[in-house]
Amino acid sequence: MYKVLLVDDEPMIREGLRTLIDWEELGYQVADTAGNGREALEKQERLNPDLMIVDIRMPGMDGLTLIGHLREKNEHLHILILSGYADFDYAKKAIQYQIDGYLLKPVDEDELTGYLDRLKKVLDAEAAANRRHSAMSEWNRERLIQTCLEGAYPDDAAESLEEAAREAGLVWPSYELLLVRLHAEQDMDSGVFAYMKRRFVTTFEDAGRGVVFYAEPYIGLLLREPLQSDYQSARLYRDIANIAAERELHFTAVSGGAEERLTDLVRAHAAAVRLMNLRFFYEEGRIIGEQTEPIDHQLADDSDDHEPFDPDAVAEKLYLTLDIGNLEAAKQLAAEAGEAMLRANYSEQEIKTAMVQLITGAIGKLTLHRQELQERRHELSGSIIGLYKPHTYQALIESVQIVLARALEGLDAGGTDKQIMKMIDLIQRNYQQPLKLETLADVLGYNSAYLGKLFKTTTGEYFNSYLDKVRIEKAKSFLDQGMKVYQVAEKVGYTNVDYFHSKFRKYVGESPSAYKKK
Repeated sequence: MYKVLLVDDEPMIREGLRTLIDWEELGYQVADTAGNGREALEKQERLNPDLMIVDIRMPGMDGLTLIGHLREKNEHLHILILSGYADFDYAKKAIQYQIDGYLLKPVDEDELTGYLDRLKKVLDAEAAANRRHSAMSEWNRERLIQTCLEGAYPDDAAESLEEAAREAGLVWPSYELLLVRLHAEQDMDSGVFAYMKRRFVTTFEDAGRGVVFYAEPYIGLLLREPLQSDYQSARLYRDIANIAAERELHFTAVSGGAEERLTDLVRAHAAAVRLMNLRFFYEEGRIIGEQTEPIDHQLADDSDDHEPFDPDAVAEKLYLTLDIGNLEAAKQLAAEAGEAMLRANYSEQEIKTAMVQLITGAIGKLTLHRQELQERRHELSGSIIGLYKPHTYQALIESVQIVLARALEGLDAGGTDKQIMKMIDLIQRNYQQPLKLETLADVLGYNSAYLGKLFKTTTGEYFNSYLDKVRIEKAKSFLDQGMKVYQVAEKVGYTNVDYFHSKFRKYVGESPSAYKKK
């Protein structure tokens, strides 16, 4: 199939041309469309089409100016002129650029088909001639590199590859392969990608540091000199970061290692792709290589000191932390949860899903009794869903902590007295939960004994006694409503009915059954 690029500033015309005929039946495929001259130049460089159909009248860079630029790049490119004006002067000027045909709008299907039939014969002849050329005519420098990366050549082609490498100036003492993945918030525009590749060329290739090539979906860089020190690696990373910053893009850079022969790059390419697929588990701010330790290997080897990851327990603790208003403790909990998932060998998707569920549960529970959060629930939901986007573990944890901070915006944590009042409020609302002073002390950042004294000073009751009294008062209310004793016990947080009986008798002076009969 021969690739076609359609260029017209009117979307309806572009779509009309795309659907007017059966391109594949004629031996073509519409590779892409462009809405103006500059976009067409960028896409022509990236797609290398065999044929371009160009509108002669476009705002900014008109068709003839575009064709002039195209001819400077590729004098053999086939071009059909498209115009809504039967303008002979334009036609004459177009002829100077060796145009293959001149079509008037609205395009006649038969006329276009006729041009395409004739052009296909020319393209077939050119393709046959190209196949008869030397190795260098078959493999330009970029194609040669791509061929070596893929290992897509027969065993008896080694001599041809060596000759092609000599002619391309690629006979070096050694080679190091780098793949760069650009990350954008939305799908990256092809023009941006082409721009980034050009910037790589000016920064690295024009400076003699290596060769830049396209390796979908990456930008590839073949370095003349292997990275032999942290300084060289840091410098290269910084140069890439400066380029990415021009379009506010994030990126991942991975090295497949150094090889002595060009034909061994297939091995380096496989290693680089494998590392790229694991990029989530590596720190940002550096080039990832075979010797780079993933994040989970950097955790202290003290797994025996850590309990297995319990999502429900962490979610409950995170909720209490948020309800108290302790942002730093909430952030720390999120980080510890992430480390627990790493120790448990969670995959990237499993970590993201677990984090989303954890944050959704904690913030959702908090929203139930915080009016100010209810009014922001849609905003917070969007932020939580965004936790699936980060490309690295480090970025995910930072995003989680940002979401937690947003959830607490406008919620006053207060001083010590307010903290105790919040504890009281929390007990009133969560009496049915297995509340413990130690847990609350942990989320508040206090020593449990000290917090117990503060609570006793403020309320006149010990924490456990206060909690029991709240539960018993709630139990009396439920009994008054006619609920069964065992149901009430469970509803107010006592899993053991006999224990509930003893607590009820202690504070009320009679059994729950006796109280209910009154």
